[in-house]
Amino acid sequence: MVIVGILLAFQLNTCSSEKEQKSTIDIHTTEILKETELNKTSFENAIAYDELNIAKMDTLFNLLRIKEDYAKINQLSFDLLSLGGVYIRKNAYQTLIETGDIRFMKNYEDKQRIVNLYEYYKWVESFNEISMNLYTSDYYPYLKNNFDLLEATIQNEEIYTSKEFKNILGAYYRTSQNRLQKYKDCLVEINTYLKSEK
Repeated sequence: MVIVGILLAFQLNTCSSEKEQKSTIDIHTTEILKETELNKTSFENAIAYDELNIAKMDTLFNLLRIKEDYAKINQLSFDLLSLGGVYIRKNAYQTLIETGDIRFMKNYEDKQRIVNLYEYYKWVESFNEISMNLYTSDYYPYLKNNFDLLEATIQNEEIYTSKEFKNILGAYYRTSQNRLQKYKDCLVEINTYLKSEK
């Protein structure tokens, strides 16, 4: 009887512990779902902004090609000082990892979907970093050294038509395109994850 009582108590404790673990994981996954919805909105906004910036670059390249309307070229160059980008929230995921509660996730596929999504975010952040490095090392310094940042007055033609400026714009354009594509790819991953949770 004593042994049976011990085994019964052990079984009850095990069941209680498993219920607590499941409840904990449910809380984590709910928070990750909310975080993912917010990240989806951030990516959608970032995609719209990058598409607008790239359209401005296309206009800028066309104007530089025909060498006219330097007032517009000047304005577009200033517009591109706003780099854009996406802010990715990770607090819910970090809490899941840092508490060690991820070990309580019994469903391997559910766990892998979450881990893969947040690993994809890291890839996106590497493209953000490439864009930021180009901006801070090339684009902004060129404007700072050659444009009138205070009054935004039109500069001499060679400031806009120089090989250096065109190459900087070309690099800015390509990194923006690559970043935009990565944003779009990540949005697909986000939507796939959200669909799997419904």
